[in-house]
Amino acid sequence: MANTRARVNPPRQPRSVATQERILAATEALLAEGDPDLMTMEQVAERAHVSIGAIYKRFQGKSSLLPLVLERVHLQQLARLQDFLGQERWRDAGLSERVHALLEVFAASQVARQRLIRTLVVGHWQSADPGPQEARASEVMGAMHAWLSECTGEITHPDPRLALSLGLFTTLQTLQTAIMLGRVPPAVGLERFTGELARMFLAYLGVAHAP
Repeated sequence: MANTRARVNPPRQPRSVATQERILAATEALLAEGDPDLMTMEQVAERAHVSIGAIYKRFQGKSSLLPLVLERVHLQQLARLQDFLGQERWRDAGLSERVHALLEVFAASQVARQRLIRTLVVGHWQSADPGPQEARASEVMGAMHAWLSECTGEITHPDPRLALSLGLFTTLQTLQTAIMLGRVPPAVGLERFTGELARMFLAYLGVAHAP
């Protein structure tokens, strides 16, 4: 079946780049506030302070606009993650401290953008070409994995690299799904839920003396 969604040509002129950025930022804000099915291009134009023609000059509608919003969110998350991982305080930190801190930051980022991420990732606004989205997700996962791999020597699992990859993926997926779908047990609470996931991850890795 042919892909009927139009591809978006990236802007080249600075003014055009700035206009597209305002459109994407406005769309992101509207998605974080309300029902995406009720969002109109007129609302986006008003929020972005551009004409409706400026939007349709670049996008045919939500199907071509929203994947770029998801791309924007992924880039923002990657930038924040890189800042976090690059902090000097982690130079002498062990694997247990890193895992707990990473999951706490990841949980906080999911909560802060719960509605937006659910709309773009869990919801039905997916690109017909998932390649760019998958590439960004892999980049984020790769950065986390490389950072934790600095402490591979603490892992006692028979296959440290496999355990770290599988454990990180499974833990983050569980945490994200629980937050996005509201499945965190109320009696436990997010903070304790996140801490227990960290302990489970570390136990699987065979890391001793996890806090």
